[in-house]
Amino acid sequence: MTEDKSLHDASKRIPKSIDTDAHIVGTYTLTDLAVGALPAVVVVLLSQLLLPASATVAGYRIDGLTLPLAGAGLGVGALIVYLTPAHLTTAQWIGLMMGFHRRPARYPHEAAIDHTHVTAVHPDHDVIERTDGAFVGILQVTPPSMALATDSEWAAKADSFREFLNTTVEFPIQLYSTTRPFPADEYLAHYEARRTDPDVRSNPQLAALLDEYIDWYRTDVEQRRMTIRDHYIIVPVTPGEIRFEQRSLLHQLTRLPVLGVFIEAIFAPGRDAERAAMIDTVDERVRLLRQGVREIEGCDAHRVAAGDAAELIASFWQGEAVQYNDPTDAITTRPVVGREGTR
Repeated sequence: MTEDKSLHDASKRIPKSIDTDAHIVGTYTLTDLAVGALPAVVVVLLSQLLLPASATVAGYRIDGLTLPLAGAGLGVGALIVYLTPAHLTTAQWIGLMMGFHRRPARYPHEAAIDHTHVTAVHPDHDVIERTDGAFVGILQVTPPSMALATDSEWAAKADSFREFLNTTVEFPIQLYSTTRPFPADEYLAHYEARRTDPDVRSNPQLAALLDEYIDWYRTDVEQRRMTIRDHYIIVPVTPGEIRFEQRSLLHQLTRLPVLGVFIEAIFAPGRDAERAAMIDTVDERVRLLRQGVREIEGCDAHRVAAGDAAELIASFWQGEAVQYNDPTDAITTRPVVGREGTR
């Protein structure tokens, strides 16, 4: 039986879905037209069918307000259509928005586990336990300043990291980058404290210059939306990686159907020994990666503590920066998914 080569021919691939909506104007479809006109239609139907013609609002008859309200509704509908992302239809976008606002902002522990796949955070070992049994360590990387670097310097740094990964790292990792707002208040605290110094209070020109600089800096940071980019290396270790040595006979036998289950149950280490071995493996891998990153000129790296890792996870799922006064205490007292001020 021969394989049909046309199945692997990129020029003959069939898309999973085809946009069959009729385009009325440009990229706007009939569905967009219907959604845009819906608010105006609702206003007209309400005024004509449900409200008596003699009804008044603020002294104005309903029939006299129908046309202005319908025009306002049409404007609202047109705005919704205009704001719809290009990769979604207007109906899909409205459905997603309604679903987002209807979902609870705070989840109980079990529901949060289903969303985040995080079972526990172990502050004694600075590891995170996932629902699949894996232990995860996090390494934060501080890159060198490359603002004035040339293309060759960028390439050299990238080649160094690639060479390290290809020759040394024999386990899976994940790279994660995120941004956080620039701490303008922290940066300007020194200048604001200078306002009360005797030399500033006795010199009105210096005080005015200081105030102008503080105001300018805050405005500039806000206009430019300055952020700080943080880079992390996620280092997971699964139970299957440490139960048996890779390529060993027992490891190969565990892959056998039915029989492999019994072999693993008999020869696999106990739960406590397995967890201890996983923690040691995480520490070893993080130490290896930290050493390799530090060998790249200008780079530095450090292990992320469990409390800081909890803040990082909460920030990822909450969609905004989360900072606890006591991160270690917050591990067991704060929800991973939710918003402050909600119940």
